Amino acid sequence: MMKKLLTLSIMLALGTSVSNYAQNAEVAPIVQGTPSTENTNALFDLLFNYDIGANIGAQGNAGVCFVNGNFWVSAWASDFIHVLDINGNLMETFSIPGVTGTRSMSWDGTNVYIGTAGTQVYLIDPVSRTIDNTITITPSTNATARMVAYDPTLDGGNGGFWTGNFSSDIASFDLNGSELSVIPLATHGTAIYGGAVDLVTPGGPYLWIHDQTTAGGGDLVVQLQLPGGTPTGVVYDYNLSGQPGGNTGIAGGLFISDEVVPGKVTIVGVSQGTPSDQLFGVELAETAGVNDNTLSNFSLSPNPASGKVNINTSVAGEKHVVIYDVLGKQVANTTVTGTELNISSLKAGVYLVSVTQNKSTATKKLVVQ
Repeated sequence: MMKKLLTLSIMLALGTSVSNYAQNAEVAPIVQGTPSTENTNALFDLLFNYDIGANIGAQGNAGVCFVNGNFWVSAWASDFIHVLDINGNLMETFSIPGVTGTRSMSWDGTNVYIGTAGTQVYLIDPVSRTIDNTITITPSTNATARMVAYDPTLDGGNGGFWTGNFSSDIASFDLNGSELSVIPLATHGTAIYGGAVDLVTPGGPYLWIHDQTTAGGGDLVVQLQLPGGTPTGVVYDYNLSGQPGGNTGIAGGLFISDEVVPGKVTIVGVSQGTPSDQLFGVELAETAGVNDNTLSNFSLSPNPASGKVNINTSVAGEKHVVIYDVLGKQVANTTVTGTELNISSLKAGVYLVSVTQNKSTATKKLVVQ
């Protein structure tokens, strides 16, 4: 259940000079106009903060995602991708043939989408670490793919992604690269580096933008209402509330996951820091109602799934199953006597599967492909 948001209002001028930041941080060009301001400073609890510049042994880190229990962090000016364990310690560094300058990464549960600030989005197999597909996007504006944020609800539930590049418009695309919609810069008002789609917070869906601010030098996490892209006024300032003493930073990559911190849905971001890059996580919500496990050993497999899914618990007996879409609409209500549930009627997207057995109920997120 979502914690109550505190309503402390702080007006903060964000006029920090770009020259204050290290050369290995990728800084957005300053855009004339009114700088963004911090409207709500006590939004989230800081769950962790890792000095990844020190742990990796190099600065210039930007893109980030969470793949099979590990963080992937990219070096924006090279072809390096660093693998970090759950505590932020460096495990290995690798390169993907044909991909360099990775600014953003997004995970759909099976594959990684990579943006390199151009018109290509690379679909990566995380096991072979090779390109499975190159999606060429056709933006009608300047919304190229510095940010790539996967969204399973786009294109009628077939999936797609949102893109943006510093002070550009934001655009959505289907998985073939065809443009679906555009959010003008005048509407969203952010300087985009990373971004993540939020299908958990009540009142959503939302798109969170890791914002360097139009004045330059900012590290804000800004909530936009989808599909229109209007700012909600909900903003988290990492430089105010999370940076370790003596460090400052500008926005880098961003993702949302319920797998990083047990019991929490977490917003995770890279701060391109001076003197050192940081990896931080702040609480978005508790996972009650999203991944509540009151049934013993309750799991859905495979997940993502297509056609059918197995409902696994530690006890025998029939299961009453109710499935909801991301808007809370009931789309299925049935009883399963074994373990197999037919989901062939569901469109691709994200669902909540509520299972009741022997008077105990649990709910888990299911991704349908």
